[in-house]
Amino acid sequence: MSLTADLHCEIREVGGHWWPIATFEIGSARRFRQALHGAGLADRGLPPDVSDVLRDRYDEQVTAYPREICGATFITTQELQLLLNAPLWLTAQERERIPPHAYEEYAETGFIRAWHAFAQAHEANERGARLVMWFAI
Repeated sequence: MSLTADLHCEIREVGGHWWPIATFEIGSARRFRQALHGAGLADRGLPPDVSDVLRDRYDEQVTAYPREICGATFITTQELQLLLNAPLWLTAQERERIPPHAYEEYAETGFIRAWHAFAQAHEANERGARLVMWFAI
């Protein structure tokens, strides 16, 4: 079963409204979702103050594919660092057969570092940033 991820970065505009400014990709949505679960960041739903643009996009996909859209969640810039823990990207069975020194090869921490730098650049300009995502089966 293949899994895809819809990954978006939102920033808080003047006045407090959130606005999507970037869409990101990840090599393995399955491993990414595994890491989210391991870090306790999975399935939290969309943030209550999500931008109208992303709310509409999500609602359209859920309406069109109600059995396929799942795992909506969001991550703050500070929480992104939790996903740098390479073992989170592997299942228990994978951790048993893959030597610990090779875990980094399976974790997509390069994406996480890039997203973190992108979000920090906006936060340096006094704009909050977060990632909003959901998955499709």
